[in-house]
Amino acid sequence: MGITFERGVVTGMSMQVFVDADYASKAADRRSVSGGLVMCEGVCVTWFSRTQKCVTLSTTEAEYVAIADVLKEVLFLRQVWRFMLPDAGMPCIPVFEDNQGAIQIAHNPITNSNSKRIDVRHRLIRELVERKEISMTHVPTQFWHADFLTKAIN
Repeated sequence: MGITFERGVVTGMSMQVFVDADYASKAADRRSVSGGLVMCEGVCVTWFSRTQKCVTLSTTEAEYVAIADVLKEVLFLRQVWRFMLPDAGMPCIPVFEDNQGAIQIAHNPITNSNSKRIDVRHRLIRELVERKEISMTHVPTQFWHADFLTKAIN
């Protein structure tokens, strides 16, 4: 049968984002692994699992870098949908994350000695939160389903 779509009027797009990171998991260079999954209307439209380009100094920083990685994909997809469906609304996109420290950095405009090190390029996350284009949502680790993106299966 394949994938089918119903004809009709599209009034908006519902997108959900799931992010995870595995801190310093690459033994050769101690780089972390980012994993991201983007769902649109309940369907996975893109996913990735890749080594981060920068070395991170904490689990929180690795998670924050992973959020920035997946948001690049989200911004691209949002532009595609705006082109294809110019009249459809695009609500605030929930980003599900299991690291509370990364969520706090995204919400907190104050830079301290621990978060100052995080590269300027990851400032994008805070801007999107401030503009209410994304919302950061904590999911406790025991309920987290995105681990398969960053950890080997036993």
